Amino acid sequence: MLSRVSRSPLRFSIQIPSAPDLSSWTEMVQRAEGHGFSSVSVPDHLGPSLPQFAPLVALSAAAAVTTRLRLAITVLDNDFRHPVMLAKEVATLDRLSGGRVDMGLGAGWLEEDYTKTGITTWDAPGVRVDRLVESIELLRALFSGEPVNFAGTHYDVRDFVSFPTPVQSPVPLMIGGGGKRMLQMAAREANIISILVKIGDTADRRRAAFEEQLRWIADAGGRDRSDLEVGIRVLFGDVAAAGESRRDVAERVAGFGMTADDVLESPFALVGDHAAIRDHLLDVHERYGISYFTVSEALAWKVAPVVEELSR
Repeated sequence: MLSRVSRSPLRFSIQIPSAPDLSSWTEMVQRAEGHGFSSVSVPDHLGPSLPQFAPLVALSAAAAVTTRLRLAITVLDNDFRHPVMLAKEVATLDRLSGGRVDMGLGAGWLEEDYTKTGITTWDAPGVRVDRLVESIELLRALFSGEPVNFAGTHYDVRDFVSFPTPVQSPVPLMIGGGGKRMLQMAAREANIISILVKIGDTADRRRAAFEEQLRWIADAGGRDRSDLEVGIRVLFGDVAAAGESRRDVAERVAGFGMTADDVLESPFALVGDHAAIRDHLLDVHERYGISYFTVSEALAWKVAPVVEELSR
């Protein structure tokens, strides 16, 4: 579906939302780097249902104790920060990390982040996407270090020069989204797309919806971009214990409206021994053009040998 995208090498991001203390956080990010994970990623929610670190602060701490690990935000809610402040913070992190930031941005999806905090209004999706589109344009201008004059519907910046400038030019942009407008915009603007999938449906409908999302990306220009990486979040899975077959694991972890057969085929689940998981990842890469896999911490450590093998 995304033939040129499928040529991208496989990359793996370990998503670690929090840690008990600095020592634990340091151990985890250094361990991730040692296993060959491309990046450590931190999501961006205010809670309380999804308690997690402030991503830019946590990634700053990770930058200080690693050398190769990229610093990914999956993804920043655009409405929480004005682009002028975000440009300053991201550029500072990029400069102090030696150019290792993958800047993830999204339009926001968790209503309680808005309604329970009053930080901004919970506007219609189209309005939130409009703000994101303006923010991306403004951020790129601010990263240039040149005087910026921007008069948009949502942002107004006059004769302003942002400091510092990032090391990377451009700073890789990850856009997270699941709707047609977001994914088509991402196909044109992003370096990495993180596809959000609906999990509250049947497996057949989820698969059909995912394939439609890939078509939206391809038809909006993604098919012709060799520099675009398309990624997904692995929702669940487990590694086989001694004596367990791949089907045994699939039956044990089946969820999200999936049968064991659905789990075995799903691009969003990793089940079986390490060899089977490796082969499944390669199949998803070849079949769908997916090259960037974000894996939650608990599962990531279990599949780390596969990550090491495929990241060499």
